[in-house]
Amino acid sequence: MCGEEEVLEGCGRVVEVLVVRASDIAKLLANPPEGDEVSLRFGKVFEEEYTLANHIYSETGYVHIPKWFTRKVAARLRAEGIYSRELVLKAYRAYAALLRAGVVGEKPRTRFREVTESLYVAAQPDLYDSSTDTYYEFKLYPINDYARKQAEVFAWVLGRPVVLVGLREGPGGYLTVEREVVQPPRELGVDVGRLREVAEVQEFCSDLKVPLHQFERDLERSSRYYLRYLEYVDLEE
Repeated sequence: MCGEEEVLEGCGRVVEVLVVRASDIAKLLANPPEGDEVSLRFGKVFEEEYTLANHIYSETGYVHIPKWFTRKVAARLRAEGIYSRELVLKAYRAYAALLRAGVVGEKPRTRFREVTESLYVAAQPDLYDSSTDTYYEFKLYPINDYARKQAEVFAWVLGRPVVLVGLREGPGGYLTVEREVVQPPRELGVDVGRLREVAEVQEFCSDLKVPLHQFERDLERSSRYYLRYLEYVDLEE
């Protein structure tokens, strides 16, 4: 699909491919839950801050994460122009419910699976717990068909089960956790032609089968680690 192809060491040829996101496939298979703009933005803020809080705790063991998380969410909601005490309380309750349910881990890297030549499906569940070797996808609403279909696509790409977690709100705002283990389907159940219609063009490394931007980010990270190592060696000498 490229004209003049670039070749990079460790990456191979830089080629253009079509990539479909798991959420777009889920929308072809089931109706996504309806929500107002505030709910959608709140969900995005919560997901980002919850995964970040997991990362910080795993790296530092910082005991004041709940207080830090609440303040961070409040600041983000103010920046988004949707702050309310009710949303901050909802975020804290969801945080506590997910922790009690053991939904912890780090944000995993995006994984890709080839459907046909130059057509890939991308999957990035919310969390991966290396201590239990478990992938999690969590929702701030009860589990529905859309959530299941999205988790099925994740499982299909990963080739392994994904634990789907939903939160159901009861009287007084109390949250109960719903949990399902979603197995990989044998097929996606979507025609290739429809996948191509919702796919986006991305530059891929032909040898690694990963996006060029991911390869470049990993290369930059490796360079930073190597420079830190050299600084350490210099201090030791």
